[in-house]
Amino acid sequence: MALLACDTPEIGPQEGRRAPDIEATALSGVPVDLADLRGAPVVLVFWASWCGPCKKEVPEIRALRDHYGERVHVVSVNAGEDPSVAARAAREWEISWPVVPDPVAAIARAYAVSAIPLVLVLDANGLVRYRGNGMPSDAHRLLDGLLG
Repeated sequence: MALLACDTPEIGPQEGRRAPDIEATALSGVPVDLADLRGAPVVLVFWASWCGPCKKEVPEIRALRDHYGERVHVVSVNAGEDPSVAARAAREWEISWPVVPDPVAAIARAYAVSAIPLVLVLDANGLVRYRGNGMPSDAHRLLDGLLG
């Protein structure tokens, strides 16, 4: 869907809206700014170390990242835990993409996170195209469609 200059969508974490921006520093020290990632789809994952389903979907996210490489960005937001706990879990789970700590859950509130894992798929314009508690069952088809 091409956006015209007058077609600025509302900002919000729901499908069809432009995702709220995230400007933070990943655990690795790399700055993460969703606005800078525009031009390619983004898979945004909210998780925590105590969440069994979160841990279970990491291999699926890793396979997705390996398949698409730099054509699709993956960003994980650790919701509400101390950064040291998030860093330990990210190492143990072998998460190799940016992990943004959110110890006071400010990002989680902006995204109206009520349960995790929460996965959002954003298109190249930053519009939310999928929001659900877990990876979409047709993730490859969705991302292939967003990539054209």
